[in-house]
Amino acid sequence: MKNKRALAVVPARGGSKRLPRKNVRKLFGKPLVAYTLEAAIECACFDKIMLNSDDDEILSIGGEYSEVDIEQRPARLAQDTTKVLDLMCELADREDIKEAFDVITLLLPTCPFRRASHIREGYEQLTSDIDSIVSVTPYEFPPQLSIYKDEETGLLAPVFDPCPLITGDTRSQDQKPIFRPNGGFYMSWINKFVANRNYFKGRVKGYAMERLSSVDLDTLTDFEYAEFLLQSKKVPHMN
Repeated sequence: MKNKRALAVVPARGGSKRLPRKNVRKLFGKPLVAYTLEAAIECACFDKIMLNSDDDEILSIGGEYSEVDIEQRPARLAQDTTKVLDLMCELADREDIKEAFDVITLLLPTCPFRRASHIREGYEQLTSDIDSIVSVTPYEFPPQLSIYKDEETGLLAPVFDPCPLITGDTRSQDQKPIFRPNGGFYMSWINKFVANRNYFKGRVKGYAMERLSSVDLDTLTDFEYAEFLLQSKKVPHMN
């Protein structure tokens, strides 16, 4: 499909348990959520960019960008137990959204170093033969070497079978790369998303991103690390 009509959703609750007010917290002088909004604008992929929040301060940040539409989130979808997927499913079920858009994209504000070029390249790879495309990054340490520690006995047990720790195949470079979602983007054809109720069902393609662009900010330590990366110019300040 040459002319995909695309919606981007940036969900940003006001509440956060691990780091209070993280979405408005200043990262190198700019609110965290602004990094994602600016990347969404710059990529020029979306017919509509929606900042969805229950928080007036967050919505006011979105209001500073003429390209961003702000939408108040109902309280029932802004609880500590609410999953982002719940919000995305409700939005995808709306008739006004299903009629207006072919693609529904989730952009998490906790991935500030994802760039406009990442979103654009992913968008171009969303072809008719796949259901979704999700940005991923390699784990920092081979998960194949993971071990489980029983809380009661303290005994260790391997997570994977066969376990390289037991077979002796412990060279990191010999392990098959395993990836994790990094929050950069989750894109799906809206009709496929409505049917699957998930970005990981059906035929899902991964878009690999480097680790520095995949830093996830949820704690104060994460923020301090991100500040260091920006100050040392390990990542670009602007998208």
